[in-house]
Amino acid sequence: MATGTTNAKSQALKARVPHEIVNAMESVKETGESTSQFIIASMQGEIKRRQRRKAKEPE
Repeated sequence: MATGTTNAKSQALKARVPHEIVNAMESVKETGESTSQFIIASMQGEIKRRQRRKAKEPE
């Protein structure tokens, strides 16, 4: 049973984004791509990038 912004598969997030970032995103989104799809793909890419960078750091 869903409660608030979290359900079994996902969680809704809310963030304020500067206008220039939103405009840049809109200018590069693929035809038919939703804002959610763009943000999820961007977050996945950033997570992978940071994980690779962290794995390279000496302990």
